[in-house]
Amino acid sequence: MTDITTIDSQQDISPRLQAVLQQVVDDVVARLGCRAAMVATLEEGNALQGRAFAVAVSPRVWRPLQEMIGISPVSSEAVIFLNERKYSQNLGVRAVKSAQSGGAKYLTGETMHDLFRPVVGKKLCWTLQKALGVKQVIAVPFFIEDEVVGNLFAASDQAFVRQDLEFLVALGAQAAVAIQSQRHLEELQSLESIFLNMQANITDEQMVLQTIVDAVVNQFDFVGALVATLEDHNALPVRAYNISVAPNLIHQWESMAGVSFTGPRAVVFLNNEKYQDNLSVRAVKGSDGHPERYLISDSLYDLFRPIVPRAVIAVAQKVLGVKQVIAVPFFLEDEVVGNLFAATTRPSFTEREISLLTTLGQQAAVGLRNARLYRVAEERREIAQMFGRMAFSAAASIHALRNQIGAARSILGLLERLPAADEKQEQILGYVPSAVERLTRAATILDNLHEPWRHTTDEEVNLNDCVIWSLGEVFAQSSIDRHAATQTTIEGVTLHLDLAEDIPAVITVADMLTESLRIMIKNAKEAIVEHQGSGDLWLTSQRYGNDGLQFELRDNGIGIAPAHLQRIFDMGWSTKGGQGMGFGLFWTKDFIDGLGGTIEVKSIQGEGTTFTITLPNTHSTDSK
Repeated sequence: MTDITTIDSQQDISPRLQAVLQQVVDDVVARLGCRAAMVATLEEGNALQGRAFAVAVSPRVWRPLQEMIGISPVSSEAVIFLNERKYSQNLGVRAVKSAQSGGAKYLTGETMHDLFRPVVGKKLCWTLQKALGVKQVIAVPFFIEDEVVGNLFAASDQAFVRQDLEFLVALGAQAAVAIQSQRHLEELQSLESIFLNMQANITDEQMVLQTIVDAVVNQFDFVGALVATLEDHNALPVRAYNISVAPNLIHQWESMAGVSFTGPRAVVFLNNEKYQDNLSVRAVKGSDGHPERYLISDSLYDLFRPIVPRAVIAVAQKVLGVKQVIAVPFFLEDEVVGNLFAATTRPSFTEREISLLTTLGQQAAVGLRNARLYRVAEERREIAQMFGRMAFSAAASIHALRNQIGAARSILGLLERLPAADEKQEQILGYVPSAVERLTRAATILDNLHEPWRHTTDEEVNLNDCVIWSLGEVFAQSSIDRHAATQTTIEGVTLHLDLAEDIPAVITVADMLTESLRIMIKNAKEAIVEHQGSGDLWLTSQRYGNDGLQFELRDNGIGIAPAHLQRIFDMGWSTKGGQGMGFGLFWTKDFIDGLGGTIEVKSIQGEGTTFTITLPNTHSTDSK
């Protein structure tokens, strides 16, 4: 029994594929009686990379032979390239090119140098051939559909006969099936990654399109890709591109052409006669009034005519080695929304590649639709926010108006009830300025209600001012002293104020910030009164980091049950037994979130509740 030495490839292919390819070469040596066998796969850049090798000698005999050659047949140093002139006489290159052009399905040679030229010198190859007793070598390309995906090589001590060829073709088909399985798996994994990436960038239409062209080039081995979308006036502008050359070379081509790939001049128009021969226009318009499934051309110029001079494109096509370009229209329902273009260095696009590009094109369509739907939703949300501000402004104005009028009526009622004794006149007169001021504010509010559509502009707002205003709203019968650390209101709540003077301003609407604080203070007051009729309320503000601030409101009221704590910010949820709408804290949290801040709550039932508002960067926040 002849000893067989197997040499596994060190390249990054799946263990399962590696095992299949190694079994193929082992079978060629063991079952066909060949002296050596190798499988090479056709990879990116039209490279034939050795994947598995077997030789009919023991490792003890083969090791010095390989040291003499200097390289392993399956190492990266032994790669040969179809499109480089120095490899043109290599048997593997000639066999692949012959098969691709419809010629002979295999080629034979008389020397080992035919297999390894020019990687291994002629003299070394002859020494190897003599040591192995080789009389003839053969290269048998194998296919997936009509696409050459690799070469099976064998070296024999006698001439190959038809039965040998049939055996080699069958083993090549086995290798092709294994390669096809791995490709399908890799494509599915790549498509999954692409779709996830598109979902992550669903808000950005440009990123969706760039994800597609990057995938076509970087993951599926095309030399270039572009996406054009169908816009107003039947224009097809290029929106995204990727070309596998250095960026400086792309800039050089753009300079020579006098047009940028994604510039305003890189646009073709469906209804303009001068663009009718452009590949993009022809693909979208079709030959019978219906868009083409795809359209292929051997000329890169067809993709850029008449925008870029033919001579410039000819240079680019030669440098890139482009053999074909394809335009794949993509649709939403039955409407064309764009074109995906790809360029390949392989002789032609296969059905597998066309199917893959069609899938990617449709994903571009879906991504465009989702991004545009999101944009519309965002615009509607902004409009809703604007109307929300208007509604809030009106509601807040009405609320404030009622407070001002109520206070004025109370004062006037007090004046009516007081005796007209001389000793009371000074006290009575002391209320008059306050009444006049409140009525003036009421008149101003009424004036503002004449223009409810007026936009409320964000401005620098002092949080401490809003705290004091909110306290004045909730404890309307008491006079709040901003500088008193401790004070007790008429309602029986003792206020503890610790408001830092060095906090930064908040960019927002003062009334809205005041309202959010009023909601929390009012809830705290009710919790205190419900618990024991009177109690304490602590209000603290301080700086937070460099540009932020933090506000804490703590009471010793009835507290919140653990089962309710997670729901207090939910819309429509209330503990007031139908007396509340469940809107206040929901709106407050939404407002604070819109400022880029957070609101947290901690509570112990029967002991009290603490709300903490943190605004980490008050000056760069886009308030809502």
